[in-house]
Amino acid sequence: MRELLEHVWALALHVLSRTGVSERLSALSVPVPAEARPFWAAVLASSAVFLLHAALASGGDIRVRVHRALALLLGLATPVAAAQALASPLDDAFAGGLLLLVLAGGLLHRALSGVRRAGAAERAVLLVRGGLEAAGLGLLGTAAFLVATGREVPLRLAFWGLFLLRLSIADLVDPSALAARTGLSGSAARDLKAAAGASKGKKRPPPARRFSRGLTGLAKALLLVAWLALPLAAALAPGEVAAGTWPRETLVLSAYPPLALGLTAVVLLAGGARDLGSRPVAGLRGLLAGAATGAYLLKVYLDPSFAAYRASLAGLVLFETLAGFLLGTVSRER
Repeated sequence: MRELLEHVWALALHVLSRTGVSERLSALSVPVPAEARPFWAAVLASSAVFLLHAALASGGDIRVRVHRALALLLGLATPVAAAQALASPLDDAFAGGLLLLVLAGGLLHRALSGVRRAGAAERAVLLVRGGLEAAGLGLLGTAAFLVATGREVPLRLAFWGLFLLRLSIADLVDPSALAARTGLSGSAARDLKAAAGASKGKKRPPPARRFSRGLTGLAKALLLVAWLALPLAAALAPGEVAAGTWPRETLVLSAYPPLALGLTAVVLLAGGARDLGSRPVAGLRGLLAGAATGAYLLKVYLDPSFAAYRASLAGLVLFETLAGFLLGTVSRER
């Protein structure tokens, strides 16, 4: 088990290295040794996620109450336990186990979304999310004004505008949410359930039919796993090819981030246009978010001065995917 947890942490460090995050952590002016910064970044981020899940776990359902207690305990105990683990040979195993706990907590948080009650923490998160959306639209609006008046647009202004905007809608556009909306995950589950046997009270299907449904469900499940892994693979591909560990053909994965952003821009524009009559505020927000995403993509690929920011698209998509998974389903209405 210890070796497995150490491998999980080694994989996380590899991802941080290939995506340039380790280099950015090393450049920070903080009183922490450079080699320990990824460890403490993971610890603090995990503790924050646990505490947020605890705050959002409102309601009297016993499952929600147990989740709230566990998440609160983990959020408070993680930094203390990490300080002890860092001084022992178990630091890598501790970090790997912590990442698996965060993954399990995210899955449980999403699974309990239907039995949680709206509370003060949920309303606060929605206010913060609205603030991020307003800030992102404000920065992008400033960039659009500069373009319209023929002045130069600062690269960071446009990037941070899009980053804040995409972060505010991360739970709507991460692959797991899109897969659920397309029906792929539900269809795979139904096929695999049918292959396992009929439900109670229903006639058991013939073996050939069950075998066929099983193969279909397995193919859909593999497609779903590949879809969910695309953001990570796209972020890793350039670094792995440069290091010679992946074949050059895998650079085709680098096309995923702009395609994903372009697709969500179209989805947001279509949804905004559809909602404009019945829900004008929601429709306008969708139109603005879709138009801003599309305009940024055009700027990055048509303006030579923005070419350096093409590489940031993979990191942007990966970050919003993680944020959408860990912090998504805050509001059942969304």
